[in-house]
Amino acid sequence: MNFLKEKSIYLLLFLTFLFYFQGVLELPVMDRDEARFVTASKTMLENENFIDIQMHDEARYKKPIGIYWIQSFSNYLFGKPPYDEIWIYRLPSLIGIILSLIFLFIFLKDFYTEKVAFLSVYFLIFSFLTVSEMHQAKTDASLFLSVIFCNLIFLKGLHGNGLSLSQKIIFWISQAFGVLIKGPIIFIFTLLPIMVTSLIKKNNFISLIWSKRAFLIFLIISVPWFVLISYESDGLFWHESVVHDLFNKIKSGQESHGFPPGYYLILMTLLFWPGVVFFPNFIKKIFTRWKREKFKKDELFLISWFFIPLFIYELVPTKLPHYIFPSYAALSILISQSIVKKEWIGFSYRLSIFFLIFFPIVITSGIFYIVKEYSNLDLFFWIIITLLAILIFLNIYFMLQKKINSVLFFSGSFHVFIYVVAVYFLIPKLEKLWISEKINNVVNFNIKNVDKILHFGFNEPSLIFLTSHKTLKKNILDYSGNVKSEKILYVVTDKYSKIISEDDRYSEFKLLEEFEGFNYSQGKKVKIKFFLN
Repeated sequence: MNFLKEKSIYLLLFLTFLFYFQGVLELPVMDRDEARFVTASKTMLENENFIDIQMHDEARYKKPIGIYWIQSFSNYLFGKPPYDEIWIYRLPSLIGIILSLIFLFIFLKDFYTEKVAFLSVYFLIFSFLTVSEMHQAKTDASLFLSVIFCNLIFLKGLHGNGLSLSQKIIFWISQAFGVLIKGPIIFIFTLLPIMVTSLIKKNNFISLIWSKRAFLIFLIISVPWFVLISYESDGLFWHESVVHDLFNKIKSGQESHGFPPGYYLILMTLLFWPGVVFFPNFIKKIFTRWKREKFKKDELFLISWFFIPLFIYELVPTKLPHYIFPSYAALSILISQSIVKKEWIGFSYRLSIFFLIFFPIVITSGIFYIVKEYSNLDLFFWIIITLLAILIFLNIYFMLQKKINSVLFFSGSFHVFIYVVAVYFLIPKLEKLWISEKINNVVNFNIKNVDKILHFGFNEPSLIFLTSHKTLKKNILDYSGNVKSEKILYVVTDKYSKIISEDDRYSEFKLLEEFEGFNYSQGKKVKIKFFLN
């Protein structure tokens, strides 16, 4: 197999960074999770309060402080008031995943082979979930980096003669950052797989990473903020994050995100493509080897790293695609090893071809539906569809020919082409989805000519992020302003526009402009109207 050499992989990752950076710039702020995170970070910068977490005018206690510090630091380096450039908040996610892939390649080429290292990076680069998390200013990319660093260090200890004190300290520092980013969730991906591997192998592998001094550093880094926020919030942080958020997720499907077991395995067909093409063979290999021979300690750890979080999250009623994202790294390594070793145990091409074409067909159908529903089916669109169909055909052809290299090449080409289509074709055409962006544009155009801008009815977090320093949320039923002395721009949904038309208090207001959009967070159409007195 003609894989890229060591020096070339870094060039590839650098080009990947630049390639995906364009999407980071172009994609509008996304509702609702991303918008909530960045609004809280923005509020932190505005208030200069780096202990308490507030989202504009309300507490935000669902996650620890780590991600808000990282996003604030990104703005300290590259941003300026009013801190409303979304790409700056996304930069840590993009850098975090690129660094993860670099570390992954460096370590794996020493543990195994350069081919295994390259393939592992390949499957992660082109995972739809990886690309998604790269482009969103949330916790998951940073958590991914912490998990990768911890588990690679542990693997180094397994492959060598233990770990030095400095390596143990780095391990526990990474654990501490993971705790500050997403709480004890990191232990599901790091310490728990180590413990399971120890039990099965009847060997105390915890001793590889244990050090009193290193653990003390972990406590010094991770604990102080939790003490401070307990005092600052009068215990409300724990009630919101543990009782209201965590326990509710475990008890039942939270915020309409409840799904039965099997959810993550089904989603893998879309989110871990093209790696999922080789998943059936990998599963068969595991069961075959489990019967006839013992797994090596590093193999068992990788299997635990993937399956234990998968099993836990499949049992939890509340499910979101990104919950098992750090486990995709372990699966990438395991599948890459299987490919390089040519362990095709009764390889079922029928099932593999199904997985090979399922993702491209779903994505192509999705593009067709979105463009048909929210834009126009022009000539350029049909050219795109034709090219996608050609790539799907080529993938099937080379799979039937058992030319894995060619399958990997054209699968990667399909991903790249889809990304280019999304950034340069889809996003510009989907104006109906970017309601907050359109409102913000109108606000910016009129802001110098009015004394006050008020809004009500459409209150998505993305709008708060973009306009909180320019507009004020004001219930239209409670308005008591003096229209004689103030020039006011009022932004409302169609539902509340009738009040302006009928209430004498708004007799001076006239319709300035209006537009229709689709609120994808709530799954319904909405009409926005602008009134000026």
